[in-house]
Amino acid sequence: MAGNASFLYDTNTLIQVVPNLKLAQTFLLDKFFPNIVVADSEFVSIDIDIGKRRMSPFVSPLMEGKLVEQRRYQTNEFKPPYIKDKRAPDLRKPVRRMIGERIGGDMTGAEREMANIEFEMTDQIDMLNRRLEWMAAQALLTGTITVSGEGYPATLIDYGRDSSLTVALSGLAQWGVAANFNSDGRDPVPVADIEAWQTQILKSSGATVTDIVFTPTPWQKFLGAEGVQGAVYYPKLGDYGNSVNPGSQIARGAVYKGRWGQYDLWLYNDWYVDENNVEKRMIADGTVIMSGPDMMGTRAFAQILDPAFNYAALPYAPKTWVENDPAQRFLMMQSAPLVIPSRVNACLAATVCAGTVA
Repeated sequence: MAGNASFLYDTNTLIQVVPNLKLAQTFLLDKFFPNIVVADSEFVSIDIDIGKRRMSPFVSPLMEGKLVEQRRYQTNEFKPPYIKDKRAPDLRKPVRRMIGERIGGDMTGAEREMANIEFEMTDQIDMLNRRLEWMAAQALLTGTITVSGEGYPATLIDYGRDSSLTVALSGLAQWGVAANFNSDGRDPVPVADIEAWQTQILKSSGATVTDIVFTPTPWQKFLGAEGVQGAVYYPKLGDYGNSVNPGSQIARGAVYKGRWGQYDLWLYNDWYVDENNVEKRMIADGTVIMSGPDMMGTRAFAQILDPAFNYAALPYAPKTWVENDPAQRFLMMQSAPLVIPSRVNACLAATVCAGTVA
């Protein structure tokens, strides 16, 4: 026993805690869905000024003025899906050493329980943020979100994006096909596509694009395209808060790669684990997304269906309680979120080539 005590208290020191780096990233949310609204009902509504490129009518000054119809708007109503993350923490954790605690322990049971509750709630928020980022990715990719879960049959939330803004290239139309290269070994297709797509977005919505988000393989093909080499501007320190290194870079979520024409260029990498415990890319490799602030993306939260919160509209609604026999503490995080591309035709997604990065 003395030997064990010596081992625990004298010679064995916990050097460090290795933290989890696979935390939720919110690049898509922060970049394209910065607006947050709450609604005191199960539904959220958005008024859209549809707009139409009309012109004033010609009428003889000797005739009665022509009656012009008022500009119309539409109200889109959505019912956000509900989230209930319920957990039953291990009752033995408060009597065991916590992660990061000195070998042998220096916390009371009550302190360990509070630390464990904080750990679990932090994880609940992280998982909810990743779900929101997934919803943002789906809305940008397809203009729809498909929701399914326990007691929740598969439901398609369709924002009504114009079909021309969801593109899938095939054959010689793909980026990086050698048959398309010019005499300098450059591919003219990427720049021509981006020119055409920005025009289609402008026609469909009146919006201008400010950001292009690349996955790894399209980014490499874009760099080698005709009209790109030497045309990407790398802002100096202060222009974007930090200097942009034109060399190889990667970051959790997205890394800023410079400016080309009117566009900020981003390289995006993020993953999630699906309901079958399979890790997948948040945006499949081979994809390019174009959008900007004109989309007016919104994170909407409906009311919490729980009298403990007075049915209030809250982004996050955590609660905890204890069952007496057998003794067990429960934690639950509730939310009713929906990520909405308010001007849905202000974004485009294109599959431009086969993905090569898992």
